[in-house]
Amino acid sequence: MSEAHFSYRPLLQELTEVVISDGLDPYEAYQWLYESQQKLGLQPESYLSTSITSGGHARDEGLEMKEIIARNCESARLLAEQLYIDKQIEATTAIEPAFVGKTHWNQAEFMEFWLTVIGGYQFNKRYVARDVSKLRENAREMFSRNEIDIDKMTSKESAESRALEYFKMSSAFAELIKQGADAQPIQKLVRMIDTDMSLGAQTERAFARQIGVKVMNISIIKPAQPEDLGIVNRVLARDTARLIQFGATIFDTEHNQARLLLTESHTP
Repeated sequence: MSEAHFSYRPLLQELTEVVISDGLDPYEAYQWLYESQQKLGLQPESYLSTSITSGGHARDEGLEMKEIIARNCESARLLAEQLYIDKQIEATTAIEPAFVGKTHWNQAEFMEFWLTVIGGYQFNKRYVARDVSKLRENAREMFSRNEIDIDKMTSKESAESRALEYFKMSSAFAELIKQGADAQPIQKLVRMIDTDMSLGAQTERAFARQIGVKVMNISIIKPAQPEDLGIVNRVLARDTARLIQFGATIFDTEHNQARLLLTESHTP
């Protein structure tokens, strides 16, 4: 198992606590994250997009939602560590949304936060509070202009019926980010586990393409050499086998003999 320090993990866990305790909205939360990473000298480069509630272990009908979320987050953690072992991501620059826990936000608010993170919106250090208010105001204007139905986005209707609203939000945020000349988007979005099952992950992918962020698939490049097997994540291999059994979309780590490689995705 890797002993790498994933810098954003404790930061995102702390963010969750602050959002809950201070009642932050997505833009205030982004301000907190932005200022925190500035103080720590961090700059995110990879965004590890994964299914948390809609795919992966959600295919196991015997699990309750709480356990589905816990298992999907653990699967994403294991996979991120394997990607680090295989030198495909840097632990200090990887943003893992699975490390943000439950808050008072609805699904639309989570999308507002993560699209802002992926887009890398920048604030003027002297006028951060003003810029946060302006960002929120501009986002609301974009939502209105694109006729986004937030109530429908957060309803219990089927994913198919809500999809259009999600993708309209993606387009609105892409326009917003493009207007911000100082924006520093994530360099690459990595498709982790069962992202085609997650409406949120599909939206993140569409947004990434709209603003020029590379979308990466995980592929197997070659069998591991025998001397490498000591560092191969056997726990991940067992977890992967279980996901594949339920039909999840993920690479195959049969016999624990896989080295992973990120390859750019050119499909929608």
